[in-house]
Amino acid sequence: MTVDEMNQPAVAHRARDILGLAELERFPNALPTRPEHLWRLDGFAANVPFTNPMFVPMGAVADPGLLYAAVSTVVGRHEALRTRLALQDGRPVQIAENWKVRGLELIDVQKRDLLDDRPGNKSAVSEFTQSVLDLYAQEGFLCRAFRDEDQNVSLGFVAHGYFSDAWSSQVILRELRSACAALKMGQAPAFAPVQQYTQYALAQRRSLARDLGTHLSYWQQKFQSMSPAPLPYDQSGANGPRGRSYFFLRSDVLTGLLAAAEAHKLSLTLILMAAYQLSLARWTRGADILSAAYTADRVHPEFHHTVGFLVTNMPICARINRNGDLPTFLREFARDFYASYAHRELSCELYEAIFQPPKPFCASVFNFVPLQRNFFSSELHSMTAFDGTITGPDAEKPAIYRDLYLGLTQYPNGILGKVFYNAGAFTPARIETFIGHFRHVTQEIAADPRLKLKDLWH
Repeated sequence: MTVDEMNQPAVAHRARDILGLAELERFPNALPTRPEHLWRLDGFAANVPFTNPMFVPMGAVADPGLLYAAVSTVVGRHEALRTRLALQDGRPVQIAENWKVRGLELIDVQKRDLLDDRPGNKSAVSEFTQSVLDLYAQEGFLCRAFRDEDQNVSLGFVAHGYFSDAWSSQVILRELRSACAALKMGQAPAFAPVQQYTQYALAQRRSLARDLGTHLSYWQQKFQSMSPAPLPYDQSGANGPRGRSYFFLRSDVLTGLLAAAEAHKLSLTLILMAAYQLSLARWTRGADILSAAYTADRVHPEFHHTVGFLVTNMPICARINRNGDLPTFLREFARDFYASYAHRELSCELYEAIFQPPKPFCASVFNFVPLQRNFFSSELHSMTAFDGTITGPDAEKPAIYRDLYLGLTQYPNGILGKVFYNAGAFTPARIETFIGHFRHVTQEIAADPRLKLKDLWH
């Protein structure tokens, strides 16, 4: 039964207005629905610090001009890499222009600066990766060339989160290397046909217009009886700066988690996502955990080569029976996740805006970036492992951030964890407690993939 069939025309009308579906063809180059909504939440700010730095090792480069030609070829293929924002009747639209860079700046650095992205490491590399992009004045993409003491060159990219995701980084990597190889041979690079980010945005809005009632009904029936799920705040500030804490799961834990994923026939992403829900349950002492998770929206083959932010922040619900076992929990959790994935286009932020559920709603967010081989300054880049928790300086907290964000990045020797949090609601000590819960849960799963859930509370 759809929302319209449930006699809720007001909800459907509000949804179409929030999603910008009333005038689909009038704004063919509008942003996708979630980035546009996040843009509005931040008071129409174009310089949100929401960037994705990445490095591509290129080895010893004899001809910087050839390297520039390869980058220019890839940038010319993808409008998202040369796109800025403009307002058209109050809506942000994507303006693709010619790439204005006429050459690559070559900067001498130390290899350790490319390998160490922990907080507090000050260098030309960190200054570049922390660049703020004003999307009204410039495209959301920067490129630099860094040369280390061994004369090896790494290309550094900074892409605004509106215009790039982790999948996009792999598209850029693959095409850049292909372009370099072809140009060295004196040949024109050959690429697969590509759909542009504006085409994805229009296709998404058309899909939402077609299936909106089904999506609204699914999420409403799923969450209409869900109580707010407060986190264990220990400060009263409603919207403080963004606190940052970092931790590392070493290789023995990663190996055990990979074995658990294989034993349960699930991806490492789902194992870690489930561990996050169990950690929140330990931390909040709750049984029904409602959070959100970043998920890729690339099920349609025509967008496999598209550079852009094809990511949704999907609501995730976990009901935890402490008397159950891990295999049962994982099986039910995975079944619920895949059922929800069919309705991923209506992100948690959009659901919240449409249905206005009791707060807090999806106050915590999970994101995992699997191992990306050959995408750093060594062929198999290992993160500098460390014990304990590193607390970084607070940063500006835009409205797009939830109260708690756990970002995990896989390396060959372990997993780097980044916890961004509302520093007006949490002290660093309280966040360190949460990190302790997550460490405990992942270590227990790694040690025994068939454990009883009650053992996690010991």
